Amino acid sequence: MTKISETSRNWWHEETEGVAFTHAMDMQLLHSEQSPYQKIEVFEHEVFGRVLTLDDLVQASHSDEFMYHEMAVHVPLLGRKREKAEVLIVGGGDGGILREALRHDFVSRVVMVEIDRRVVEISREYLAINGDYDDPRVELIIGDAADYMREARARGDKFDLIILDLSEPVGPSSSVFTREFCEDFSACIKPDGVVLDSDSIFVGKSRAYFLQELCGDKDQNLVSIMQRDRLLPHVAGYRSIVQLYPAAEFGFFLYSLDGYDYSKPVKEHWGRHYNPALHTASFALPTWWKENLGF
Repeated sequence: MTKISETSRNWWHEETEGVAFTHAMDMQLLHSEQSPYQKIEVFEHEVFGRVLTLDDLVQASHSDEFMYHEMAVHVPLLGRKREKAEVLIVGGGDGGILREALRHDFVSRVVMVEIDRRVVEISREYLAINGDYDDPRVELIIGDAADYMREARARGDKFDLIILDLSEPVGPSSSVFTREFCEDFSACIKPDGVVLDSDSIFVGKSRAYFLQELCGDKDQNLVSIMQRDRLLPHVAGYRSIVQLYPAAEFGFFLYSLDGYDYSKPVKEHWGRHYNPALHTASFALPTWWKENLGF
C-alpha cells in the first residue's frame, strides 16, 4: 500500500470521469501550455522521470515508454518476413513509435500524421525520446488523421503496417473514433498488411472494459467497431504491461485481411523490454480475455 504524504505540495491528479483508474503523483511541473488542440504539460517525478500529459491524462514517461513503444512496433514488424516495409503512424507525437520503427533497415518509408505540432516539439525538447524526424525515410505530416486517411484512401495509398498511436477518444483524437475512419484505414493496407491498435483493459464484476469505452461512446471504440463490422475480417490480440497506463494491463490488437499468425518472430531483436521470447509469450492470453473480449 502506498502511503500518501500529507505535507506534499506538488500532488498532480489525473482527470477522470465515471469509472476509472487514476494517478496521484508528487511531481514538479516543468512546462505547461494550451495548444490550439489540448493542454500539454511535462512534469518531473523522482522515480518515473519526465512525464508527458495531454489534457490531464498521462501519455508517456521516461520510466516505461519503451514498454509500450517496443511492443507496438516490433511484434507486427518482426512477426512476418518482409523484404521492405512501408509504415504509417497515426498520432505518435512523442516520437517513440517512430524511433522503434527506424531501428529496422527493411523499413523503407515511414509516414507520421500528428495533429498537434506542439506535442512533437515539446516532446523533442523535454522527453528526448529521439524519434529521428531528419531520417530520409520519414515524412512528418501535421494535420488531422481522419482527413489524411480519407485522402490516402482516395489516392490508393497502401501500407504494410499502420500503427494507431492515439490518445483517448476526446479532444483532437475524437475525429478518428468512427466507423468512417476504420473504413478508410482498412482500405489502406496491402493484402498482407496489418493494422495495430491498442488500449488499456481492466475487468469489472460482469465483464472486461476497454478504456476507450469509458472515455467516449462505449460502442464507438475502435476494437468494438472492428470486431462487430469486420472491416478487416481477422482480429487478433496480444498483451503487455505499461505501468503508468490504467491498471497496467495493456492490449494490442492486429487487424488484417489474411489472418496471418504474428506470434513467432522471423528475426531476432532485443530491446529494453522486447525480446523474441516475450514476443511469442505476449500472445498467451488469459481466459478472461477470451471470454470477455473474444480473442
